[in-house]
Amino acid sequence: MAYDTLVREAKDLPEDMIEQVIDFMRFLKYASEKEQAKHSSNNITFRRAVNPLADEFISMAEDFDETPECFKEYI
Repeated sequence: MAYDTLVREAKDLPEDMIEQVIDFMRFLKYASEKEQAKHSSNNITFRRAVNPLADEFISMAEDFDETPECFKEYI
């Protein structure tokens, strides 16, 4: 269906505009290929882990939530 619409819309265009449409289609294909290449390498797709620190313990200071002394005058 999309091909029929594309042909129908293009048949009334002047030749120079059809060339512009073709150039734009080539740009879209290039951008799509570039985006796919950015996310995969050697046919391996890289995905982020849900929680990369799940197996590690992160310690925080006991007074982490307290306001530092130098900012108390602003509160």
